[in-house]
Amino acid sequence: MEPTDEGIIERLQARVDAVRAAACGVCARNVCGHEILFSVAMGLGDKPRCLDCLAAGLGKSTNPFRDHLNAHFRQRHCYAEVWRRENQREGFASDSLPGCLWSAADPERADDASESSDGRVAVSDEPGVAVFADETWDAGDIACGDLVLGLRHRMSALTPRARLMLVARDPGATEDIPAWCRMTGHALLAQHHPHYWIQRKD
Repeated sequence: MEPTDEGIIERLQARVDAVRAAACGVCARNVCGHEILFSVAMGLGDKPRCLDCLAAGLGKSTNPFRDHLNAHFRQRHCYAEVWRRENQREGFASDSLPGCLWSAADPERADDASESSDGRVAVSDEPGVAVFADETWDAGDIACGDLVLGLRHRMSALTPRARLMLVARDPGATEDIPAWCRMTGHALLAQHHPHYWIQRKD
């Protein structure tokens, strides 16, 4: 039985709520709900990071990384809904860029956030593509934060440049997996839903 959108949203909200009082796992600064949601999307929901530490840990510049994640969230109903709830919880308009992460001086960047890769991602939708894999993981129907959390753990267990063949049946994986690879620097070698071949970065 496939989970409903509402069920996915409530599980994602529960992941945020579970660590709401947590401090950044790197600098110990208090993190807001939006930063927790960013951490969940990057597979770090069990140990949330502030935006600066999350970006730095991935070798990214903070503001472009923030804008890229925000643009990704707007394309994913489950993340967009939890983001809207976090806005309301923190006293911001539900459709605004929250002042906890954007200052009034910031230009409107969210619509211009780059969706391009950093050059490490080479994606193929070709049916029948054959790519060697060192490990396989059948993630079944798990989605959103749970999927990338499991993927993060499995990729961290691989040696550099080793390859994982992921089976992810959630329809959102077609957007989530390429976006996660772009943001983490792992190479998405090929994809033909529900199969994804990912090479761990150096």
